[in-house]
Amino acid sequence: MDPIIDDKVKRLFELRELIKKYDQAYYIQNTSLISDYEYDQLFHELVALENEFPEYFDENSPTQRVPSDKISGFRSLPHIFPMLSLPNTYTFSEIEAFNKRCMQALPNQKIQYVVELKFDGVSLSVRYKNRRLNLALTRGDGITGDDITLNVLQIPIIPRVANKVKLSDYNLIRTSSINSSDTTQLYNQQSNLDEDEFINNFEVRGEVYMTRADFAKVNQRQIERGLHPFANPRNLTSGTLKLMDPNEVAERPLHFWAYYLLSEEIQFHTLSENFDIMKKLGFPVNPNYKLCNSLDEIFEFINYWEEKRVELPYNIDGLVIKVNSIEQQKLLGSVARFPRWAIAYKYSAEQKETKLLDIVYQVGRTGIVSPIAELEPIKVGQTIVRRATLNNEDYIRENDFRIGDYVFVEKGGEVIPKVVGVNFEKRDPNSKPFEFTKVCPCHFKSPLVKYEGEAYYYCIHPECPWQIRRKIEHFASRNAMDISFLGERTVDLFVTLGFLKNIADIYELPNYAEKIENLEGWGKKSVENLLESIEKSKSQPFHRVLFGLGIRYVGEVSSKIIAETIGNIDRLIQMNEEELQAIPQIGETISKSIKTFFSNPKNIEIVERLKNYGLHFQIEKPAEQEAKELPLKNKTFVFTGELKSMSRTEASKMVESLGGKATSSVSSRTDYVVVGESPGSKYERALELNLTILSEEEFLKLINYNNKA
Repeated sequence: MDPIIDDKVKRLFELRELIKKYDQAYYIQNTSLISDYEYDQLFHELVALENEFPEYFDENSPTQRVPSDKISGFRSLPHIFPMLSLPNTYTFSEIEAFNKRCMQALPNQKIQYVVELKFDGVSLSVRYKNRRLNLALTRGDGITGDDITLNVLQIPIIPRVANKVKLSDYNLIRTSSINSSDTTQLYNQQSNLDEDEFINNFEVRGEVYMTRADFAKVNQRQIERGLHPFANPRNLTSGTLKLMDPNEVAERPLHFWAYYLLSEEIQFHTLSENFDIMKKLGFPVNPNYKLCNSLDEIFEFINYWEEKRVELPYNIDGLVIKVNSIEQQKLLGSVARFPRWAIAYKYSAEQKETKLLDIVYQVGRTGIVSPIAELEPIKVGQTIVRRATLNNEDYIRENDFRIGDYVFVEKGGEVIPKVVGVNFEKRDPNSKPFEFTKVCPCHFKSPLVKYEGEAYYYCIHPECPWQIRRKIEHFASRNAMDISFLGERTVDLFVTLGFLKNIADIYELPNYAEKIENLEGWGKKSVENLLESIEKSKSQPFHRVLFGLGIRYVGEVSSKIIAETIGNIDRLIQMNEEELQAIPQIGETISKSIKTFFSNPKNIEIVERLKNYGLHFQIEKPAEQEAKELPLKNKTFVFTGELKSMSRTEASKMVESLGGKATSSVSSRTDYVVVGESPGSKYERALELNLTILSEEEFLKLINYNNKA
C-alpha cells in the first residue's frame, strides 16, 4: 500500500475510535473532553476519509449511527419514529450548499425554511395516549431510548394532560382515512370530521434545559457542600435526567422547549402549524423562530442571534434550519444518522486571550485541592473574568500551562470561565513547567493525598483552616441550618480571629458578642441579627442538621431518607455498613463515608456538643403519630405499568404519606411491586426475586383508598 494512503487509512480508524471515546464521555459521562468545534472538525475529517475510501465502510462507524446516551438501570424501548442527529456547520457556504441540495431534490417547488434557536440541552421524546402523558424516552441511539418517564413527571412545565385541540380547527386529516397511496390527497382532501374529534395520541419532541441562573444556584449548593461545581447546564441537565431517584430530579429546576409534533394518526402540514398546535395543546414553544423565504433572511437571523444570545436566560449554541413543509421533509428523507431537510449552524465559543499571572489553590470542605488561574482581567461575553478553573493537575500537565503564558479563556457552557489553551508563540523561552503543590496551602503544610482512581489531591489534616472555613459555611448554608448572617467573609474573619474552630463553636459566638460589636463594619444591631439567626437555627429538623454535618456524599436527599428511616443520630452512629446499605438509595460509597465520619472521635464530640446546644438529632413525631404508627412504615413500593385511578407519581406520594417509600428500581429489599397495564421489565424482575406483587385493586385495598375517598 502507498505510504500516504496507508497513513490516511490509519487516521480513518484512529478517528473512529477517538470520536467514540468523545461520544462516550459526552453522552454517558456528561463530560466534554474537547470543544464542540474541535469535535465537529474531527467528524468532518472522518466523513471525508470514509468518502475517499468507501471500501472501509462500517455500519458501526460514528458517521453511520446516532451517538447513544443509553445507560444501565433504565429499560430501553423503541422510538415510533427514529430520533436523528443534525449535521453541523460553522459557515454560510455550507448553508448555501444545503439549500442547493434541497432545490435540486425538489425542482420547481418553493421552499420555505423555519429557523429556530438551537438549545444547548438534552433531546426528549414524550408520548401521549388519550392526551395523558404515557411515556418519556431519551434519544438513546436514535432507534431505542431509555424510559425516564418518572423523572420527566418531575418537570412541571411538561403537561401531564394535554389540552383539547380539535382536528377541524386546523383542517387536519386522520391518516387512517386515506386510502390512496398518493400523498397529495392529504392536502387536497377536505376533512369531514365531527366537532368532537380531538388530537389524542401523539408524540412531542423537545429539549430539556436549565437556565443559567438556576445552574448558578445548583453550583452554589455544590460549593457549599464542598463538592466540585458542575461544568455547564447541559451536562447537569443530562445527568439529572439519568438519576435513579425521581425525588432528586424534582429538586433540580429543569425546563423544556417543544419543537416537533408527530402522530401516526394525524397528518400535519407545516412546522409553523406544528408550533401553533403544540402551544394550543399546552406545551411551551420558544417564540424566537422565523419563517425565511431566502438565504439572506436566514443569514440575517443568524447574525442577529449571534449578538443577542447573551441576553437569553438559557444557553444556545447556534440555530437550526428546517424545511417548513412536512411533505417536502418526507420527500427529502434522511441519510445515515441525519435528515436531509435540516442543518444546524453553530456559533464558535467566544475565546479571549489574556495573561496567566499565577496559579493558586482552593481547598474545599472535603479537602479537595483545586488549581485556580489568576488572570489579567478580560471581558468574555458580558462579564469580566479574573479567575478561571484549571480543573486538576492532569489538565495543567496535558495543556502545559505555565505562569506568564498568554492563554485562551472561554466560558464553559457560557457560564464557568475556563482556560482552554496556550498561545505558544508568545511563550517566554525561560518559562518553566508548572509543578503542582504536594502540600496543603494552609499553614500546616500537610502532605496531600491522591486516592486511587481519582484525579484530585486531598488535604487530610483535621485542623486545616481552609476546610474548617468551608465546613462552617456549609453548615450555615441556606439548605442546612440557614444561618443567614454567617457568609463567606464573616466565616473567614471569625476563623482568623479564633472565634470559630469547628461548626459547634457557632453556638459559642454569643460569648464573643462584645468583641464582634467592636469590629469594623459591625455594630449592636448586626450582632443582634447574627445571634438571632443562630438561635433560630436550633429549630431546624434532624435531616437538615444531618446534612449540615458535611458527611461526604451525604446530600440533601440522602440526609432526609436516612433521617426518616433511622429516626435518630445515636442509632445511625451504631449501625454497620450492611445495615446502612439496607436503607433505600444508600449504597456502598455513602455507607462507608458515614462509618468513616463517625469513627472519628472529634466528630462524635462535635455531635454531642450540638446536642447540648439544643439541636434536633431525632425525628420529631406529632403526638397522634406517636400513638399510632403509619401503616406503611418501612415498606418499599415499586410501581410499573399504567394505573387507571391515579398516576404513578400520585400513588408514590400516597405511599409516602402513609410512611412508606416509593423507589424506581426493584431489588431484594422491595416489599411490594404494584402492577398496572402494560408492565415492563420491573414486573419480570419481581417474578425472578419472588416478591409480593399487587394489582392496582389490591394496592388500593391495602391503603384503604376507597374509605379515604
